[in-house]
Amino acid sequence: MKTSKITLTLTTVALCFSAMNAAWGASETIGLSQESLDHPWLATQRKQIEAGSSAAGIRLLATDGQGNVATQIAGIEDMQSKGIKLLLVQAGKAEGLRQELASLKERGVPYMFVGKPIENAGAITMVSGDNRALGVDAGQFIVDTLTQKNGKPKGNVVVLEGIPGDETSLNRVGGAVSVIKKYPDIKIVASQPGDYRRPKAYSVMQNILQAHPPGTLDIVFAANGEMALGAIQAIKESGRSKEIKVTGLDGQKEELDAIRAGDEAATWLYPPAGTEGIAVALKILKGEKVPPKIVLPTVRVTKDNVDTVKPAF
Repeated sequence: MKTSKITLTLTTVALCFSAMNAAWGASETIGLSQESLDHPWLATQRKQIEAGSSAAGIRLLATDGQGNVATQIAGIEDMQSKGIKLLLVQAGKAEGLRQELASLKERGVPYMFVGKPIENAGAITMVSGDNRALGVDAGQFIVDTLTQKNGKPKGNVVVLEGIPGDETSLNRVGGAVSVIKKYPDIKIVASQPGDYRRPKAYSVMQNILQAHPPGTLDIVFAANGEMALGAIQAIKESGRSKEIKVTGLDGQKEELDAIRAGDEAATWLYPPAGTEGIAVALKILKGEKVPPKIVLPTVRVTKDNVDTVKPAF
């Protein structure tokens, strides 16, 4: 599948939009469906899309799934009844949502994914980071870190998964595990969902620490930044920060601060896709061809480059 990488600033997009304003009438309405808004990444993406649609003079309807697939689907149905010309979707759990989108397509409403896609779901395009590739690089970092610590690729790993059934989590964790499993002396001793949320990850990590006494854990791979920060809190409170390293994935400001403080070993930028997503949406509305997958750039962030990297949000 052909992919394309684009990098746009909101200022650049706004300038492009201003030239298009006259072309859009008040009748142009698009929808944005997100799994929830109780996460800084999700809130940032929505703000980006709101800003871009406003600059283009397009009406935006946006819904909050509140972490529930049925609620997200109900929001999509409501927007469809109001005559949206295009739906932007940030996917939560694939099952249920996949069927709803197939039905939406049959009714003639096109859709695209922003930030968190579902593969092979009939979308016009997907604008996001490459979750599998990010997971693979995280897995290699874990192998390298354990090799440096123990003299060979050996150690015990904890995995904090995202929402069960979420394709983004499956790809991130699957990518990391695909590397780790090549080394028989590296063991994943616990793998549990933290639902991408800091409080849940904090609680899960507390339980894992109680089940695995000092000297039995080496590194945590959290499938997003909020879970990494929750794990760090639990580890610090247990007094085991020198024993256990933590890696995350998002690259939010608090993660970069944690890297500077020595509390987090690495993260990977996963920027919200709102600015790029709304730019692509405008092209679709104009009838332009867009690539089936647009991969947003990323970078691994460690203590070596943290002061040269801008947070993803």
